Amino acid sequence: MRTRFSLINSGLYPETLPPCFVSKDAKRAFHGIVGSLDDKKFHDRRTEYVRYSGTKHDGSRRFFGTPNIISYFYVSSFIWKNWKIFQKNFSASTYSIGRPKLMEDGAPRAVKVPSLSELSKHASKNLRYAPFVLKADIAQCFPSLYTHSIAWAAHGIEAAKKDISKDSEANKFNSLDFFVRNGQRGNTRGVLVGPDAFRIVAEFVLSRIDSDLQDAVGDKIVGAVRHVDDYYIGLKSEHDAQSVLSRLREVLATYELNLNDHKTKIVSSLEPINDLWAQRLREHIKPERLGDALRVYIGEHNSHSYIERAVSEAVSYAQSTGSDSPLKILLRSFDEAKLYNSEDWIHAEPYIQRIVQKHPHAIDYACLLVAKRKSLDLEIDTAGWLSVSEIIISRSLALEHHHEAIWMVWLLIVCEIAIPQPLAEELAKSRDGHMRALLAQAYVDGRIPRKPKLNLGNKLSTVSSDWLANLVARSQGFSKANFSFSYSDEFEHLSKRGLRLVDFDDHIETVKQGNRKAISRIRYGYDDEGEGDDGDGFDEYDFEDEEMPL
Repeated sequence: MRTRFSLINSGLYPETLPPCFVSKDAKRAFHGIVGSLDDKKFHDRRTEYVRYSGTKHDGSRRFFGTPNIISYFYVSSFIWKNWKIFQKNFSASTYSIGRPKLMEDGAPRAVKVPSLSELSKHASKNLRYAPFVLKADIAQCFPSLYTHSIAWAAHGIEAAKKDISKDSEANKFNSLDFFVRNGQRGNTRGVLVGPDAFRIVAEFVLSRIDSDLQDAVGDKIVGAVRHVDDYYIGLKSEHDAQSVLSRLREVLATYELNLNDHKTKIVSSLEPINDLWAQRLREHIKPERLGDALRVYIGEHNSHSYIERAVSEAVSYAQSTGSDSPLKILLRSFDEAKLYNSEDWIHAEPYIQRIVQKHPHAIDYACLLVAKRKSLDLEIDTAGWLSVSEIIISRSLALEHHHEAIWMVWLLIVCEIAIPQPLAEELAKSRDGHMRALLAQAYVDGRIPRKPKLNLGNKLSTVSSDWLANLVARSQGFSKANFSFSYSDEFEHLSKRGLRLVDFDDHIETVKQGNRKAISRIRYGYDDEGEGDDGDGFDEYDFEDEEMPL
């Protein structure tokens, strides 16, 4: 871990938010208060996080969260100071293929977790000759992760329970438990989904569970892989599989975790790990094939027919699987083929406009493609995107579907499409802290003409779920109200330093470069730029069935 700010600068927000949400200026802004913060680290100052209702590929919802930046400072600082212990614990697992990899400073994310597409490769190697495979999934992994189990994983359950002091010298991970709880209103059940620090925390606990399972029944296991909360364990017989399954349940129970029975089963080792439909779809719409087709076909009819067929294939798979993932594969292939830089964009754009209205899980990829084209000063269907946005935003505000609403508002802003005043007034009524922060920054930047009525009040809370909107409003001059509650002094310092947490230009300036893809491989769910991953990768860090702690 390079600095205590590595996880703040690039890992504060959930990756599902639009790229205007940034925190890379944190190290500079925190200068001058770090010592004071360290002195107060064991103060019981509980905060709320900003809840974010996101999409899932199957049409259901999941909650993400952006933690209070001061609370997150303590979590990030602890991980930085104890990084070698984390690495040692990760190494104790012979199953995991999801060990967090630290990215270089300035990368879109602080941590990279290996793509889900790598699972098949590792499973084939690790499972070896095993005729049977136990497939197991931890139910509600992040929301169920007991914060006290962080210390259990570090020091052993019995030793940790004997000394639970938050400032224990013997059980130093007690303090991490305390810092995590302080950032989620004191709750011991669950950790936030989205911020990179909690990926590391979850992997720390799960690696210890792997080690305990190996100690208990390793002699029965031919080989195994775990990707985040999914296990694939190779075994010689069904009897061994049942025995290992029973012991896995027991080990998980000691850490207050359980298996998802609907996703846990014993199967033949010849059963494919990756979905066959995804392999077939990728083969049909390989980026190089799509790009070649658009270059070779002459005339509007041929190129339009090829795009139409690609869309039809993706939609057909989406309907048969009940998943939006095929549409994300399609849109990523458009990115790989640089369709946004082609005359054939006019054929693809109407399909993209219809896709986002029917398949909300693909809305982020679609918006990123349109923003990329606009950054290149190429024409987009401004009137059409305004109409689509009004439809989606109005529906999403009524349902409190934050993901869809905020991505469409971001698209309107970065594409310089004027937001009608009635819609702007409805947006200002949103209680989503991310939306409120975005609107405040947009007004300060002159991107919306009238000041939105956010009703921030004459006291700006530093500990409520409005912390983000309040800090943005004050640091950027949207509001002159005073801060209140536990972190008033710290927020005052950050606002005077002009901490910027929403920046519309940062992403656009980056993607307008011709060689930059519209959809970041690091930030939006798959491998590093330049690595030739042909896997699906659309759900690199799969938080299936996740919800935030209550």
